[in-house]
Amino acid sequence: MLEIDITTLIFQIINFLVLVIALYFLLFRKIIQRAESRRQEIERIQSEIEADLKNAEKLKTDLEQEIKNIDDRIEETFNKAKKDLEDIRNKVLEDTREQAEQLLKQRHEDFRLAQEQSMEDLHEEVVTTSLSMAKALLQKVTSDEQHANMVKEVNDRVLEFGRKEMARVQTIRNSLSDRESIVHIETARPLQKEQQAGIIRTFSALADRNVKLEIKLDENLICGIRIRLGDYIIDHSLQSKLADIGDSALNEISKDKQLL
Repeated sequence: MLEIDITTLIFQIINFLVLVIALYFLLFRKIIQRAESRRQEIERIQSEIEADLKNAEKLKTDLEQEIKNIDDRIEETFNKAKKDLEDIRNKVLEDTREQAEQLLKQRHEDFRLAQEQSMEDLHEEVVTTSLSMAKALLQKVTSDEQHANMVKEVNDRVLEFGRKEMARVQTIRNSLSDRESIVHIETARPLQKEQQAGIIRTFSALADRNVKLEIKLDENLICGIRIRLGDYIIDHSLQSKLADIGDSALNEISKDKQLL
């Protein structure tokens, strides 16, 4: 009779179980995991394919519906484009008409302004020419006596000013407090010694101090003198009178233009 060693049998069974477990963890478990992963991947791919099929079916339906509406859209677009072109044509015609009217109106206005400017330039030229002719004539006909009279008139005017305008005289004196008392004179003709002496006396009284003269000959004054002491200026020359006449004439021309 065959004798069985129980201990050896149990040990062999245990070894077998350990081998099976080891094979499971080392080999079969990885195979099962890979098989499960592969199955899940296949299911995912199948789900994606089914979703793509559904999307393709929906896209097909949408495309069929879009194709169905193409004719209506083409006709609608054509009719709208036709109407838009008609509207643009009418707008262009209207804009062209308005621009033509505006351009014509602008041309009329430009012509009117050009006429007015030409007349204004002509008037200024006439005034300037007249003044130049008058200046040339006066330079020839004015005499030393007339010049002396105008110098005397300046002295008399300053003396009268000193007697009647004391507040302004005091203002002039105050303005000279930190300045050198120099009377700047521009004269059309040389001043005689007695004329210079008279001006010194007059302006010394005006400034309430001794003054000095600084004389400059200026034939453009035609006749007469221009005097400045500090901020006080008196211009008694034919040049200034001609300038006033010219300004008055141009102002009258300007007023007449505004009335028109």
